[in-house]
Amino acid sequence: MNAAPANQKAGHEAGGRPLRLAMVAQFPVHYHLTLYRHLAHDPAIDLDVLFMQKAWADDGFEPDVNAVIDWGVEMFAGYPSKIFRNFSPWRNRPGFWKFVNLGLIWRVLTGPYDAVYIHGHNHFSHVMCMAAARLGGKKLILRNIAYNLGERSKLKRMARRALYGALYALPSVCLYIGRNNKDYYRDFGVGEARLVHAPHVVDNAFFTSEVTRLAGREAEIKASFGIEPGQKVVLFCAKFMEKKQPLRAVEAFARAGLDDDWVLLMVGEGALLPVIKKRVAAEQYERIMFTGFLDQSRVSEAYAISEMLILPSSHQETWGLVVNEALNFGCAIVASDRVGCVPELVEGRTGVVFPHSDTEALAAAIKRLARDPEFLIACRAEARDVISGWNVDAYGRALHRALGIQPS
Repeated sequence: MNAAPANQKAGHEAGGRPLRLAMVAQFPVHYHLTLYRHLAHDPAIDLDVLFMQKAWADDGFEPDVNAVIDWGVEMFAGYPSKIFRNFSPWRNRPGFWKFVNLGLIWRVLTGPYDAVYIHGHNHFSHVMCMAAARLGGKKLILRNIAYNLGERSKLKRMARRALYGALYALPSVCLYIGRNNKDYYRDFGVGEARLVHAPHVVDNAFFTSEVTRLAGREAEIKASFGIEPGQKVVLFCAKFMEKKQPLRAVEAFARAGLDDDWVLLMVGEGALLPVIKKRVAAEQYERIMFTGFLDQSRVSEAYAISEMLILPSSHQETWGLVVNEALNFGCAIVASDRVGCVPELVEGRTGVVFPHSDTEALAAAIKRLARDPEFLIACRAEARDVISGWNVDAYGRALHRALGIQPS
């Protein structure tokens, strides 16, 4: 187990000890690190982060991008953690049996914890840890970021309602990240008394510091991407996979018919990247550039030179943390109606929402922002104000409420 932070914990109540919390997750995800590190320095909480595996696969390979990814951040620094052996013979494949961590389940059952926080319930180890927490007398906090947007057959809806209804009876508290996620929980019978809003966040402090670091360097950064100083940027930043609809982004930009002073910057990797590059070449689409994967510092540069971000996802975009990141840089947003964060971060304030299957509507949204400078400026002016409250401090306060820790 990694060493705990140097500063020792004070009691969460006068004369009391800190609340002992186990956080159970599949593996370290860079988006979650800021929360782990924040809680590791919270005097009211004595934290252990318990992982099922070091990465998605033993060798660090990520199938969505068909590569080993280095996010440019230290994944295990700044918080106490332990990785448990995964006994599953299918550990490098998706599916319910991907994680079978017997030591983790035993630790949750018998460990010296007051509460157990479990992120998701997609795998055997998740479900067994939920049962172990209850059997071990711990308070169970569940965080699952799913939503009900999209179509399912009546039979699937009935089966899910029966299965998940029973599963969601176990937690003392269910954390929801926004309106769509809250509606999802309520659809499965979770009452208001067991729901706590815990905003889905990125490291706003880091991105704010990046804004300062990159200020005044726009021409230099654009040159590094092959963009002329006077050109303006529409940004797509996501994995090149079906649900992100990168091809729709390319086609919509082409159909928008913007002047030569606009370019589309396509950031990311994935199985569809070579297919889309061939399509761009075959159709002779102009002013479309590809960067491949960018780590945290380089992706900040992409945000810093962009006027707007487009996220045209078709399904399972349960939130869209790339929107959080882009808003920190004052980008306007064009998002599909299947992006989970739309009600809180986009609708009526920072950009345009379009039907996920409508390429013409996406093209019209891009054109509207590009050709209406006043509207674009208004959306960009709202961006940092909207995202300012979606920070790790707000998440920490929400978790305190879920755990029953009184404000100091």
